[in-house]
Amino acid sequence: MRRFQSLGCIVLAVWLGIGALWAGEFKLANGSVIRGELASADDDGLVVKLDVGGFSKREAWINFAQETLKELAKDPKVAPLVEPFIELEPEEIKQQDKAKEIVVKEVPNRLERPDPKPALLAAFVSPLGLTIVVVLLLANLYAGYEVALYRQQPIPLVCGVSVLLPVLGPIIFLCLPARAPHAEEAAPPAPPEPVSPLGSGKRTTASVPGAALPPAGGLSLAAAKGEGGEGVTVPQTFSRGEFTFNRRFFETKFPGFFRVVPSEAEKDLVLAIKAVKNEYVCKRISRISSNEMHVQVLNGGEVLVTFAEIASVTIRHKDARA
Repeated sequence: MRRFQSLGCIVLAVWLGIGALWAGEFKLANGSVIRGELASADDDGLVVKLDVGGFSKREAWINFAQETLKELAKDPKVAPLVEPFIELEPEEIKQQDKAKEIVVKEVPNRLERPDPKPALLAAFVSPLGLTIVVVLLLANLYAGYEVALYRQQPIPLVCGVSVLLPVLGPIIFLCLPARAPHAEEAAPPAPPEPVSPLGSGKRTTASVPGAALPPAGGLSLAAAKGEGGEGVTVPQTFSRGEFTFNRRFFETKFPGFFRVVPSEAEKDLVLAIKAVKNEYVCKRISRISSNEMHVQVLNGGEVLVTFAEIASVTIRHKDARA
């Protein structure tokens, strides 16, 4: 009988020891201890079946102490859930870094990198460089052409220098003074043909064959010899449309008519001004402004004539027919 009692005590002691192993203690990071058995574990935490009865609330893994987490990591079922929260030792971190070291392998058929310091010529040989050179060349040619026209310089010379000296060539010719035109280019235009003294309005070269025309801005009239050898004067007419009647016109064409005492060559000449309503034969221009002038007619009076109403101006001899 005593033997059976001793055997029962031994079995009970073993059972209590095994229960103690399954129960264990779960230490928290704040110093608290939960005593009981592991009931449930998932990603959100751990539930413990308490020794005193009942179950604890689900504690997050981050709330447990490191030593408890390391003990739980020994269980293969709980280890994947616990390992992310276990703080590794410096040596373990180095071992993991070595394990994660990336080995770069050589890539077959790898393209060579360009030269970090290419030559200046290589930049102009590229398609973009050639395009820029062509555009600059055309721009310099056009600039040289415009400068040649503006400064009246030979176009081939200016364009050639502009190609050889980009940018600098057009600037050089632009700084030079304009070239004087040739004698034939600087010659004044041919004078207008005189109007027939008969007043028909048609332009004629001369009333008498062989008569010479007067200069464009002079006051003297051409003289021709008639059949009897007598001198005949040829009048000269300036019509609206061919000339602009303003102050500058009368001051440049008829400067002798502004004198109080006319010269020997002009004393027998008169101006026949044909206006819209009247025609005035004057021997002197007494006053002139930007829009009108005062003229002295043959009878001695003074008449106001505006430039806008003048149709034509004829310079002729005072005895010639109107």
